[in-house]
Amino acid sequence: MVTTAPVSAAETPDAAAASPSAASPNTVATSVPSPSAARRYPPTLGFVLSWSLWALTAAVTLAVPDRLDAASPQAVGIGFAAWTFAFGVWGIVAYGRRGVTVLLRHWTPWIGVLAAWMLLWEWSTAKTGWLIPPHFASPQHMLLVFYEDGGLLISCTWHSLVLLLTGFAIGVVGGLITGIATGWSKAVAYWANPLLQTIGPVPPATLLPLVFILSPSTYLGSVFMVSLGVWFPVAFLTRVGIAGVVRGYFDVAQTLGASNRFLIWRVAVPGALPSIFTGVFMGLYASLAALAVAELLGVKNGLGWYIQWTKGWAAYPRMYAAILIMIVVASTAILGLFRLRNRALAWQKDLVRW
Repeated sequence: MVTTAPVSAAETPDAAAASPSAASPNTVATSVPSPSAARRYPPTLGFVLSWSLWALTAAVTLAVPDRLDAASPQAVGIGFAAWTFAFGVWGIVAYGRRGVTVLLRHWTPWIGVLAAWMLLWEWSTAKTGWLIPPHFASPQHMLLVFYEDGGLLISCTWHSLVLLLTGFAIGVVGGLITGIATGWSKAVAYWANPLLQTIGPVPPATLLPLVFILSPSTYLGSVFMVSLGVWFPVAFLTRVGIAGVVRGYFDVAQTLGASNRFLIWRVAVPGALPSIFTGVFMGLYASLAALAVAELLGVKNGLGWYIQWTKGWAAYPRMYAAILIMIVVASTAILGLFRLRNRALAWQKDLVRW
């Protein structure tokens, strides 16, 4: 037999309402989590390993003596230590913030691979001398190059950017005009298609001798080469995109009284944007290749010229620095174009898989 204890004065209805534990068995107690009980995101094993690799890289760089002479040998180690500290702060901040945690966990594998690469690079060059100059450079030597030739590298980068942007803009505009005209007008397509099919596929580097003979200056010839590399893919894929727009869209617009200008700019061009962006991406790759060739053999300033000049003097660390800058410039341009494409084609995200 189960006996029931008498109810005390403390267990009044008011107290029962105030205390969830004193509520009747049929009442489901609900508790509101306090702000102090917010979700936490502890560091993952990958983060611990990545941070440990960076800490080991900084310790090796600062503690182990260098076999190769370099000015300010501890500067790289201090940089590694500063990044290790910043990486740890990033992990601490991510402990209580989901958005920061998602970003951190996304990039942690790459950060760990970069740490392993830096450790291997530092150990095989500066610390052991397994890879010796002039063909191989340690991180200390690379940092010294950016310090000593920083002004010249900035000037060369600026000239390369001006040349690239000028040629790229001319090529994109010319390609859009050619593609829209050939995709819309059969008469224009009759005369322009043979040029697209003959001159367009020719690599710009093949025309380099002819361009520099006919051009009044090497700079204008370089601009033409970059523009030619962009023009063909943009023109061809713009034409293909406009020709592929569903005919029913034009019929509906014409039924509502749309003019030819409206049909071109409000129906044909928006419908061809996915194909146009594909052509712009291909043109950007071609323009970067044409830029490197033009600067290697033509203009007297720019990253390509700097690479050729330093190679002639066997100054390989300086050559590697220019190549690294070119990689950063190309990657930044591609990422910027991706962002522009994502914004312009945001309506596609629910229709196709990017």
